Amino acid sequence: MALTTEGKEQLIAWAESRLGLRFRPDAKAMGRLRDGELSAVVVWDGFSEADCNIHVVSDGSRRWLNRKLLVAAFSYPFIQLRLRRVTGLVPAKNTAALAFNRRLGFVLEGVCRHALPDDDIVVLGMLREHCPWIPPEYRHA
Repeated sequence: MALTTEGKEQLIAWAESRLGLRFRPDAKAMGRLRDGELSAVVVWDGFSEADCNIHVVSDGSRRWLNRKLLVAAFSYPFIQLRLRRVTGLVPAKNTAALAFNRRLGFVLEGVCRHALPDDDIVVLGMLREHCPWIPPEYRHA
């Protein structure tokens, strides 16, 4: 398993094709390769001085996720960029993604009613000090 940030445009296009949406122009991406093929992409966009959105997209297999990917996915915004929080925006009907995000440590913060043509958007947040995926010494930096 290898992580890559090479070919940002291809990583973003891969994630967009699976989610059926377009990311903001400031998007950054990291991919997980398994046997030379993408199995997951993490995209960060919507950057502010304290926050960014995070999107995790997989190939649908059961073997795309591991601790190395999670540490890298949260180290970028919290350690490298020193952001205070990350935000996840999930369609309310996507109960699997909502459950996955809750297991990662995200907290429900609200609902944007009718934010999609046929659904609401659930707003989830994770604060740096509560992130279980980065070393404790970085949680309060």
